[in-house]
Amino acid sequence: MAGAVILGATVLVTSVAPSPAVASAPATAQGYPYLAPYYTQGNLIGSPDIDKADLDKLTGALGAGRGQSAYAAVSAADYDGDGAITVTDVAGMAQRMIYDDGPFDLVEASALDMQKAMNAGVTSSVAITQDYLNRIAAYDHTAAGGTDHGLNSILATAPQALAEAATSDARRAAGQSRGMLDGIPVVLKDNYDTTDMPTTAGCECLADNQPANDAFMVTGLRDAGAIILGKASLDEFATGFSSEYSVGTRQADGTMGPSIKVYSPYNLTRTAGGSSGGTGASISANLAGIGFGTDTGGSIRDPSSYNQLVGIRPTVGLTSRDGIVPLALTQDSGGPIARSVSDAAIALDAVTGMDPNDPVTAGQQGKVPVSYTSYLDPHALQGARLGYLPSLVGTNPVVKRLFTQSVADLQAQGATVIDLSADPDEPTVVSDIAAIGSISSGSTDEFKTDLNEYLAAHAGPGVTDRSLDDIVRDNLVSPDYSSQYRTRDNITDAQYQAWLTQHTADIASSLQKMTTDLDAGHLDALIYPTAGQYTTQGNNLRLSPNTGMPAITLPMGQSDPALDGSAAVAGAGVNLEMLGRKYDEGQLIGLAYSYEQATHHRTTPPLYPALPGTDAATSPVATGPATTGGVTVTASTAHAEKGATVTVTVKAKAASDLYAYDLAIGYDPKVLAYVPGSAGTDVSGATYDQTKPGQVSVIHTKLGSSPPASGEVDLATLTFKAVGAGTTAVSLPSLVTVDAADKPTTTTGLGSTPVEVLADWNAPTVYDNGDRVWYQNSVWQSQWWTQNQKPGDPYGPWMQMTTTPDGTALWTPSRVFNTGDKAVYQGVTYIAQWWTRNQAPGDPYGPWKKAT
Repeated sequence: MAGAVILGATVLVTSVAPSPAVASAPATAQGYPYLAPYYTQGNLIGSPDIDKADLDKLTGALGAGRGQSAYAAVSAADYDGDGAITVTDVAGMAQRMIYDDGPFDLVEASALDMQKAMNAGVTSSVAITQDYLNRIAAYDHTAAGGTDHGLNSILATAPQALAEAATSDARRAAGQSRGMLDGIPVVLKDNYDTTDMPTTAGCECLADNQPANDAFMVTGLRDAGAIILGKASLDEFATGFSSEYSVGTRQADGTMGPSIKVYSPYNLTRTAGGSSGGTGASISANLAGIGFGTDTGGSIRDPSSYNQLVGIRPTVGLTSRDGIVPLALTQDSGGPIARSVSDAAIALDAVTGMDPNDPVTAGQQGKVPVSYTSYLDPHALQGARLGYLPSLVGTNPVVKRLFTQSVADLQAQGATVIDLSADPDEPTVVSDIAAIGSISSGSTDEFKTDLNEYLAAHAGPGVTDRSLDDIVRDNLVSPDYSSQYRTRDNITDAQYQAWLTQHTADIASSLQKMTTDLDAGHLDALIYPTAGQYTTQGNNLRLSPNTGMPAITLPMGQSDPALDGSAAVAGAGVNLEMLGRKYDEGQLIGLAYSYEQATHHRTTPPLYPALPGTDAATSPVATGPATTGGVTVTASTAHAEKGATVTVTVKAKAASDLYAYDLAIGYDPKVLAYVPGSAGTDVSGATYDQTKPGQVSVIHTKLGSSPPASGEVDLATLTFKAVGAGTTAVSLPSLVTVDAADKPTTTTGLGSTPVEVLADWNAPTVYDNGDRVWYQNSVWQSQWWTQNQKPGDPYGPWMQMTTTPDGTALWTPSRVFNTGDKAVYQGVTYIAQWWTRNQAPGDPYGPWKKAT
């Protein structure tokens, strides 16, 4: 959109019941705004996000100051707090719009980045979706990193993805975008039911499982406008932490071949983790925008740590498990895996909601915010209290180094970090956490019952194995897990019921213990390393599922041979995890976001760069302050007859880091009249004008995070109408520029250009010596008193003028012009290409060409 001008356009958020009833969507189509404090500060009109209507209202109050009613109506947007509304405030508001007309790079693009670029028309959901499909085709199964294999992260792509993207683009064009997920491609762990792709759980035994309904969480994503791009691989039936699957490995003789492993994009000799390994690998390698996994004992957080991602394991009950192939419903929880905390919060908004088919979700009533994005505050760590136990950190030198640095980083952001093992207020915390971590997973005792209920309620008609007993009999599974399934199939109903009673009680007791420990220390969260270098870290992953409490994990750094020596594992990242109170996801998101914004530990896997021929450009770095170089003011003509129009151009020869500006044009209102609304510029963004007698101000701002203007720029082009005889200086008395850091610079006395307006010669009018008139496209000046004597009479009082007020020659028939001479004719300046006389400019075969 470079060069475009936006004028007035809107720019733009237990057990599961076996019944397959379709539940209502978790939110309305308009219920997915972006409420991060920065993007809502100064909101004036009540809509969720700051948009063009807010900017219009603020610009209309330019110049208002404290004590005035106009200021009071917009005082929330006095961002610099100086008690006056200036172009600096306009720029501050514009920067908060979700918009960016600069270059778009798909690699590492967040949902916010995508929304900004789509709102600006730089890209589209169709283009983004196609680019991700291209990356999947190019990278996912292509051998890399000196190995004979690729990532193996995607099992299927959705046949309707591009059509859904086109529908999203049409909504946006019609001003009906559904919010922050609209048009964003999402991949799902292949244990989420989808109507457009089979749900295999990574097992050959479910290769033909085409469900009739979407999972509840998938319904929420579709209603939010997300594009379901494909299904990600996983550890078969979400079994463990090293993802491998059997679907597609059945051989011609009907026996099963070796299972297929999923690898980390940072080191293709290492696992991507599990059981949501395909989601982790694909999101980290930028094969999709956002992903979803499930977590029974760590299956969201483990691959997030292995792949330098953000993962949220929600409170059990915040997200419905209906339509998800289960492992152990006392612990199962579905949640997002993303490249940023912001993306994870955006994704979580779309998948909460009470579902009658999963009764545990009733517990969330009244505990879910309008948007989890409202917690995205970079200052959330200020005043926070966090606790840890050295026993959870372990002895690995890389993990210890990174955790020690994370504590220092948290403290630098204003948090108090407490070693709970030495805290007298926490006498039981060590034994409590040890007890919680020692509780075993329900995956053995619950799997048979929970899976059989899923198959009865959700399996498609093509599935022949409709119970775990059938699966064990046919053995169309990973050879590595066959014996585990036999063990689980031998669990009797009496064993299951006894386990369920005891395990439910253990979780409730653990929840009470951990909540009491947090309360005793007045803690906002417990912190610990999620995992080690491509390995688990003690029983850390069990703390969340064994209490039902939420946890968020995010990168806290990578191994470094220069610092860690032989202890470093190539490509290994380690995550920091935060455990909070039940339904306290919002606060965890805020704490994690504050840490993320202060550290930015995630790195891009170098094996998976932008594809050749795709956008990989970056916006120019703003250096500030805003400069304009030489500023000139020119007019399309130095003189004009009354009623004619005159175009005035203000040009900056060498702009730099120019985000917004306010320029004032002065003129004599008896001579010229500004044509309201005519102000324009070749700089993209929003342009406004304000007038008062003898002055017009042009206010322009870029929008959102669009790159500042640079180079030669037409700051303003304005149209005036010649209304009265006389000469006026069209001047630029002041120019205020604002850089991308919202810092203003004021320059005064930037020059002017003369414009003379002449009335047509009128016979009855009495003219005195020196009076000037317009007659037959020329300027004439009387030499003495005259009336009724028209110009051109060789013996009359009129003399044809030969120059304009700025000294440029006026074309006259008898005057000789040589090559390169300039002359003004009918208000336009021409240059002679060769010697000429008596040949008027405008002849296409003549010697004259328009000057530029």
